[in-house]
Amino acid sequence: MLYRPLAFAAATSLLLVACREQATQTTEVPATSAASTPAGPQCYAYRSAKDTVRLTLSTMQPTVTGQLSYRYFEKDRNEGTIRGAMHGDTLRAEYTFQSEGVASVREVAFLRRGTGFVEGYGDVIERGGAMVFKQPQTLKFDSTTTLAPVPCPK
Repeated sequence: MLYRPLAFAAATSLLLVACREQATQTTEVPATSAASTPAGPQCYAYRSAKDTVRLTLSTMQPTVTGQLSYRYFEKDRNEGTIRGAMHGDTLRAEYTFQSEGVASVREVAFLRRGTGFVEGYGDVIERGGAMVFKQPQTLKFDSTTTLAPVPCPK
């Protein structure tokens, strides 16, 4: 009879130890994200009868780089590079461009909407030789000029 309580205590102890070991066991799962970075450059464009905006993005987390060009009818053409980062669903970047032979820098913002991007507009101020948004949190995003995915030029 003495063996029965001892056997029960030993079995209970083994069960508790086994449960404790299972609780501390971890399994590594590769990190994935719904917004995973696509391979290669991604191209977007807005086209109307007379205007074109083109955006090419390459992402090397956390940095986003690329090319941006504006060709508005009867206005100066701007072409240059961007360098920035995604902040949630918003790309904020420094746009370095040439317009009429003059180099300039200004901040740009693009909100991801569906599979494309919409450019943000707001009041700007000059800071450190670049035009930056005065209050980035109050930007307006005009969906009438959505940059949709397009094939990248080869």
